[in-house]
Amino acid sequence: MSSSHTSIVILEAEIDSIHQSLLTWWQENNADFPWRRFIPIWQAIVAEIMLQRTKAEQVVPVFREFQRRYQSAAQFSEATRQELKELMRPLGLGWRTDGVYELARAAALNSGRFPSDVASLQKLKGVGPYVAAAVSSLHAGHRAVIIDSNVVRVLCRLIGSNYGPETRRKAWLKDLADKLTPEDARSYNYALLDLAMKVCVPRTPACEMCPLIKSCVTGRTTTSIDPVTEMA
Repeated sequence: MSSSHTSIVILEAEIDSIHQSLLTWWQENNADFPWRRFIPIWQAIVAEIMLQRTKAEQVVPVFREFQRRYQSAAQFSEATRQELKELMRPLGLGWRTDGVYELARAAALNSGRFPSDVASLQKLKGVGPYVAAAVSSLHAGHRAVIIDSNVVRVLCRLIGSNYGPETRRKAWLKDLADKLTPEDARSYNYALLDLAMKVCVPRTPACEMCPLIKSCVTGRTTTSIDPVTEMA
């Protein structure tokens, strides 16, 4: 993209303002979900797998039932594929059951101990780059850059860029996401996800309510954003 690099340079001078505005907004607007409390890493991995391509509200009852059934890593390690399939059926996307089942097998092998850094997490079956980054930053306190369709939508609107199914893989988008992610990534990443869920929504973003409107190219140039190609 010819304009994206210029936009990123402009954003660098505004990073502190973006962080401050976003985190101030988040203090009053953060979402409350059971996986956002202190939970062990094995539960965090399961939660993030459940959340893939699924609205958080749909995941809440399933995750709570998961916590009720498997209150320890030892209990989780004994879960059968069929049990997990039935548990996760309301979420659809049956391929995720295999990932959770593989985690149960891993829990059996390592006494419930799991790594928390991105590189090691990605070695686990069923754990891809986003889940690894989410677990590491949101649940283990490490700095990790999260990039999913929601993050892509917010960042591309911020710099006034079009986006599509392959945008998340673009080097310039990864570079932008990395530049904007602070060392204390947990609050920032949650704030970014909540902004995408509550304000910077796919079809009718509430730009007038957005804490980033002063920095947002799209928000400053229009009050009615036409729908753009959404991520697959």
